Amino acid sequence: MISIVSKIELGVNNTLLLTDVGYTTDVNIISDINQSYDNTLGIFIAQNRTKLESGETLISSFFVDVDYVNEARIQVDTIEGLGLIEIININQL
Repeated sequence: MISIVSKIELGVNNTLLLTDVGYTTDVNIISDINQSYDNTLGIFIAQNRTKLESGETLISSFFVDVDYVNEARIQVDTIEGLGLIEIININQL
């Protein structure tokens, strides 16, 4: 299993910017990355879904103290042609 590691940060006009930064096959790294996402941005979105949809809360409020989060949920069969580096240590992020 190859998982693409993506960086999620605040883009222009309070939009989310998603950038693929690498890939990994290490299930422990995948689990750690996704658990960190779930415990940060994932919780924020779940707790504020209605307010985000109505515009009462902006996604930028999450990014006041956080520059970015990573996610590793996209699974692919090959990374050929993507130009991504292999993430072998979570500290590379």
